[in-house]
Amino acid sequence: MNEISPETPSTASLEQLLLRDDMWMGHSQRFTTRAAVETGYEQLNASLLNRGWPLGSLVEVCQQGMQGEWQLFTPALLALPGLVVLVNPPAAPFSQAFIQAGIDLDRLIVVAAAGKKHFISCFIELCRASVGAVLAWQPQETMSYTELRKCQLAAAEGTGLSVVFRPVAMQQQSSPATLRLYARLASSGLEITVFKQKGHLQTQQAKPIVLPLPAQWKAATPHAALMQKSAGAKTDSKPQPLASIIPLRGKT
Repeated sequence: MNEISPETPSTASLEQLLLRDDMWMGHSQRFTTRAAVETGYEQLNASLLNRGWPLGSLVEVCQQGMQGEWQLFTPALLALPGLVVLVNPPAAPFSQAFIQAGIDLDRLIVVAAAGKKHFISCFIELCRASVGAVLAWQPQETMSYTELRKCQLAAAEGTGLSVVFRPVAMQQQSSPATLRLYARLASSGLEITVFKQKGHLQTQQAKPIVLPLPAQWKAATPHAALMQKSAGAKTDSKPQPLASIIPLRGKT
Protein backbone atom coordinates (compact mmCIF):
# COMPACT_ATOMS: atom_id res chain seq x y z
CA MET A 1 0.00 0.00 0.00
CA ASN A 2 1.42 3.34 -1.03
CA GLU A 3 1.91 5.95 1.63
CA ILE A 4 -0.01 9.21 1.02
CA SER A 5 0.92 12.48 2.62
CA PRO A 6 -1.81 14.24 4.67
CA GLU A 7 -1.98 17.19 2.24
CA THR A 8 -2.44 15.14 -0.93
CA PRO A 9 -6.08 14.04 -0.49
CA SER A 10 -7.39 17.53 0.37
CA THR A 11 -5.46 19.18 -2.47
CA ALA A 12 -6.57 16.65 -5.04
CA SER A 13 -10.15 16.81 -3.75
CA LEU A 14 -10.28 20.60 -4.11
CA GLU A 15 -8.93 20.49 -7.65
CA GLN A 16 -11.42 17.82 -8.60
CA LEU A 17 -14.29 19.81 -7.15
CA LEU A 18 -13.32 22.91 -9.12
CA LEU A 19 -13.39 20.86 -12.32
CA ARG A 20 -16.91 19.59 -11.73
CA ASP A 21 -19.58 20.91 -14.09
CA ASP A 22 -22.06 21.35 -11.23
CA MET A 23 -19.75 23.55 -9.12
CA TRP A 24 -20.63 27.27 -9.31
CA MET A 25 -17.70 29.60 -8.54
CA GLY A 26 -19.30 33.04 -8.29
CA HIS A 27 -17.80 34.56 -11.42
CA SER A 28 -18.89 31.60 -13.53
CA GLN A 29 -21.97 31.94 -15.75
CA ARG A 30 -22.80 28.24 -15.72
CA PHE A 31 -26.33 27.21 -14.72
CA THR A 32 -27.73 30.51 -16.01
CA THR A 33 -29.09 29.09 -19.26
CA ARG A 34 -32.79 29.80 -19.44
CA ALA A 35 -35.36 30.64 -22.09
CA ALA A 36 -35.06 34.24 -23.27
CA VAL A 37 -36.41 36.54 -25.97
CA GLU A 38 -34.15 39.02 -27.72
CA THR A 39 -34.53 42.62 -26.61
CA GLY A 40 -34.17 43.98 -30.14
CA TYR A 41 -31.04 45.92 -29.12
CA GLU A 42 -27.69 44.22 -29.74
CA GLN A 43 -25.87 46.34 -27.14
CA LEU A 44 -28.42 45.36 -24.49
CA ASN A 45 -28.43 41.69 -25.54
CA ALA A 46 -24.66 41.58 -25.03
CA SER A 47 -25.03 42.70 -21.40
CA LEU A 48 -27.63 40.04 -20.52
CA LEU A 49 -26.63 36.50 -19.55
CA ASN A 50 -28.86 34.78 -22.10
CA ARG A 51 -28.74 37.58 -24.66
CA GLY A 52 -32.33 38.60 -24.05
CA TRP A 53 -35.14 39.15 -21.55
CA PRO A 54 -35.46 36.04 -19.33
CA LEU A 55 -38.78 34.20 -19.67
CA GLY A 56 -40.44 32.51 -16.72
CA SER A 57 -38.75 35.04 -14.44
CA LEU A 58 -39.52 38.37 -12.80
CA VAL A 59 -37.97 41.38 -14.53
CA GLU A 60 -38.00 44.60 -12.49
CA VAL A 61 -37.62 48.06 -14.01
CA CYS A 62 -37.00 51.02 -11.71
CA GLN A 63 -37.76 54.33 -13.37
CA GLN A 64 -38.00 58.03 -12.66
CA GLY A 65 -41.63 59.03 -13.08
CA MET A 66 -43.83 57.23 -15.57
CA GLN A 67 -42.53 57.84 -19.08
CA GLY A 68 -42.59 55.63 -22.16
CA GLU A 69 -39.81 53.35 -20.92
CA TRP A 70 -42.10 50.35 -21.21
CA GLN A 71 -41.76 50.65 -24.99
CA LEU A 72 -38.28 49.21 -24.47
CA PHE A 73 -40.07 45.85 -24.56
CA THR A 74 -41.87 46.45 -27.89
CA PRO A 75 -39.48 44.26 -29.97
CA ALA A 76 -39.97 41.41 -27.49
CA LEU A 77 -43.75 41.80 -27.58
CA LEU A 78 -43.65 41.46 -31.35
CA ALA A 79 -41.55 38.30 -31.10
CA LEU A 80 -43.62 36.59 -28.39
CA PRO A 81 -46.86 34.72 -29.14
CA GLY A 82 -49.98 35.08 -27.01
CA LEU A 83 -51.65 37.94 -25.22
CA VAL A 84 -50.02 41.14 -24.00
CA VAL A 85 -51.54 42.26 -20.70
CA LEU A 86 -50.97 45.73 -19.22
CA VAL A 87 -51.80 45.92 -15.50
CA ASN A 88 -52.43 49.41 -14.12
CA PRO A 89 -50.68 51.38 -16.90
CA PRO A 90 -50.05 55.00 -15.78
CA ALA A 91 -52.13 56.38 -18.68
CA ALA A 92 -54.74 55.10 -21.09
CA PRO A 93 -52.89 53.29 -23.89
CA PHE A 94 -53.06 55.01 -27.29
CA SER A 95 -54.26 52.35 -29.69
CA GLN A 96 -52.75 53.96 -32.80
CA ALA A 97 -49.28 53.79 -31.23
CA PHE A 98 -49.68 50.03 -30.78
CA ILE A 99 -50.89 49.65 -34.36
CA GLN A 100 -47.91 51.65 -35.68
CA ALA A 101 -45.58 49.46 -33.60
CA GLY A 102 -47.08 46.40 -35.29
CA ILE A 103 -48.93 45.02 -32.25
CA ASP A 104 -52.36 43.59 -33.02
CA LEU A 105 -54.96 45.13 -30.72
CA ASP A 106 -56.71 41.76 -30.49
CA ARG A 107 -53.70 40.56 -28.48
CA LEU A 108 -53.83 43.50 -26.06
CA ILE A 109 -55.67 43.53 -22.73
CA VAL A 110 -55.62 46.29 -20.11
CA VAL A 111 -56.42 45.38 -16.51
CA ALA A 112 -57.17 48.01 -13.87
CA ALA A 113 -56.65 46.57 -10.36
CA ALA A 114 -57.56 48.73 -7.36
CA GLY A 115 -55.14 48.52 -4.45
CA LYS A 116 -51.98 46.51 -3.86
CA LYS A 117 -53.76 43.33 -2.78
CA HIS A 118 -55.74 43.02 -6.01
CA PHE A 119 -52.75 44.14 -8.09
CA ILE A 120 -50.66 41.27 -6.72
CA SER A 121 -53.50 38.76 -7.21
CA CYS A 122 -53.94 39.83 -10.84
CA PHE A 123 -50.22 39.70 -11.53
CA ILE A 124 -49.84 36.23 -10.00
CA GLU A 125 -52.78 34.71 -11.87
CA LEU A 126 -51.73 36.23 -15.20
CA CYS A 127 -48.15 34.94 -14.83
CA ARG A 128 -49.38 31.46 -13.98
CA ALA A 129 -51.64 31.53 -17.03
CA SER A 130 -48.52 31.83 -19.22
CA VAL A 131 -49.84 34.66 -21.37
CA GLY A 132 -47.30 36.07 -23.81
CA ALA A 133 -46.31 39.04 -21.63
CA VAL A 134 -47.45 40.82 -18.47
CA LEU A 135 -46.34 44.42 -18.01
CA ALA A 136 -47.45 45.76 -14.63
CA TRP A 137 -47.01 49.11 -12.86
CA GLN A 138 -46.70 48.89 -9.08
CA PRO A 139 -49.44 50.73 -7.17
CA GLN A 140 -48.60 53.61 -4.86
CA GLU A 141 -48.24 51.28 -1.86
CA THR A 142 -44.72 49.89 -1.49
CA MET A 143 -44.43 46.15 -2.13
CA SER A 144 -42.56 44.10 0.46
CA TYR A 145 -39.90 41.49 -0.32
CA THR A 146 -42.41 38.74 0.53
CA GLU A 147 -44.96 40.14 -1.91
CA LEU A 148 -42.33 40.43 -4.64
CA ARG A 149 -41.27 36.87 -3.86
CA LYS A 150 -44.81 35.69 -4.55
CA CYS A 151 -44.69 37.48 -7.90
CA GLN A 152 -41.32 35.90 -8.70
CA LEU A 153 -42.59 32.39 -7.87
CA ALA A 154 -45.68 32.94 -10.02
CA ALA A 155 -43.52 34.15 -12.92
CA ALA A 156 -41.38 31.01 -12.57
CA GLU A 157 -44.51 28.86 -12.89
CA GLY A 158 -45.27 30.45 -16.27
CA THR A 159 -43.37 30.70 -19.53
CA GLY A 160 -44.01 34.29 -20.56
CA LEU A 161 -42.34 37.66 -20.06
CA SER A 162 -43.20 39.11 -16.64
CA VAL A 163 -42.24 42.73 -15.97
CA VAL A 164 -43.03 45.01 -13.04
CA PHE A 165 -42.31 48.75 -13.19
CA ARG A 166 -41.43 50.42 -9.88
CA PRO A 167 -40.39 53.90 -8.71
CA VAL A 168 -36.67 54.68 -8.77
CA ALA A 169 -36.55 54.81 -4.95
CA MET A 170 -37.25 51.06 -4.91
CA GLN A 171 -33.80 50.50 -6.43
CA GLN A 172 -32.41 50.54 -2.88
CA GLN A 173 -34.83 47.85 -1.72
CA SER A 174 -33.84 44.19 -1.80
CA SER A 175 -35.77 42.24 -4.42
CA PRO A 176 -35.97 38.58 -5.52
CA ALA A 177 -36.35 39.57 -9.19
CA THR A 178 -34.12 37.63 -11.59
CA LEU A 179 -33.22 40.79 -13.51
CA ARG A 180 -33.30 44.36 -12.21
CA LEU A 181 -32.53 47.46 -14.22
CA TYR A 182 -32.85 51.22 -14.04
CA ALA A 183 -34.32 53.07 -17.02
CA ARG A 184 -34.13 56.81 -17.64
CA LEU A 185 -35.47 58.68 -20.63
CA ALA A 186 -32.93 61.34 -21.63
CA SER A 187 -32.32 63.60 -24.62
CA SER A 188 -29.39 61.40 -25.67
CA GLY A 189 -31.48 58.25 -25.64
CA LEU A 190 -32.88 55.68 -23.25
CA GLU A 191 -30.34 54.97 -20.53
CA ILE A 192 -30.45 51.41 -19.19
CA THR A 193 -28.40 50.31 -16.18
CA VAL A 194 -28.48 46.61 -15.30
CA PHE A 195 -27.70 46.42 -11.59
CA LYS A 196 -28.73 42.83 -10.81
CA GLN A 197 -28.73 39.57 -12.74
CA LYS A 198 -29.28 36.26 -11.00
CA GLY A 199 -26.31 34.00 -11.69
CA HIS A 200 -23.91 36.87 -12.36
CA LEU A 201 -21.52 38.24 -9.75
CA GLN A 202 -21.20 41.98 -10.32
CA THR A 203 -17.75 43.12 -9.20
CA GLN A 204 -18.00 46.78 -10.18
CA GLN A 205 -20.62 49.45 -10.67
CA ALA A 206 -22.56 48.90 -13.88
CA LYS A 207 -22.26 51.51 -16.59
CA PRO A 208 -25.42 52.73 -18.32
CA ILE A 209 -26.21 51.53 -21.83
CA VAL A 210 -27.58 54.30 -24.02
CA LEU A 211 -30.08 53.07 -26.59
CA PRO A 212 -31.20 55.30 -29.48
CA LEU A 213 -34.70 56.68 -29.15
CA PRO A 214 -37.25 55.43 -31.68
CA ALA A 215 -39.04 58.22 -33.54
CA GLN A 216 -42.26 57.72 -31.57
CA TRP A 217 -40.44 58.30 -28.27
CA LYS A 218 -38.82 61.62 -29.12
CA ALA A 219 -42.00 63.62 -28.68
CA ALA A 220 -42.19 62.51 -25.04
CA THR A 221 -38.70 63.72 -24.10
CA PRO A 222 -39.48 67.48 -23.69
CA HIS A 223 -42.34 66.60 -21.34
CA ALA A 224 -40.27 64.48 -18.95
CA ALA A 225 -40.01 67.16 -16.25
CA LEU A 226 -43.72 67.98 -16.50
CA MET A 227 -44.66 64.31 -16.15
CA GLN A 228 -42.44 63.91 -13.09
CA LYS A 229 -44.12 66.90 -11.39
CA SER A 230 -47.61 65.64 -12.19
CA ALA A 231 -46.78 62.16 -10.86
CA GLY A 232 -47.16 63.47 -7.31
CA ALA A 233 -50.52 65.11 -7.97
CA LYS A 234 -53.54 63.87 -6.03
CA THR A 235 -55.67 61.25 -7.71
CA ASP A 236 -59.43 61.00 -7.86
CA SER A 237 -60.79 59.52 -4.63
CA LYS A 238 -63.94 58.05 -6.20
CA PRO A 239 -64.52 54.35 -5.45
CA GLN A 240 -63.05 52.07 -8.10
CA PRO A 241 -63.85 48.45 -8.99
CA LEU A 242 -61.45 45.82 -7.69
CA ALA A 243 -60.39 44.91 -11.21
CA SER A 244 -61.70 45.69 -14.66
CA ILE A 245 -60.71 45.02 -18.25
CA ILE A 246 -60.52 47.98 -20.62
CA PRO A 247 -61.03 47.18 -24.33
CA LEU A 248 -58.80 49.09 -26.76
CA ARG A 249 -60.41 48.02 -30.00
CA GLY A 250 -62.30 51.00 -31.41
CA LYS A 251 -60.32 53.66 -29.52
CA THR A 252 -58.43 56.24 -31.60
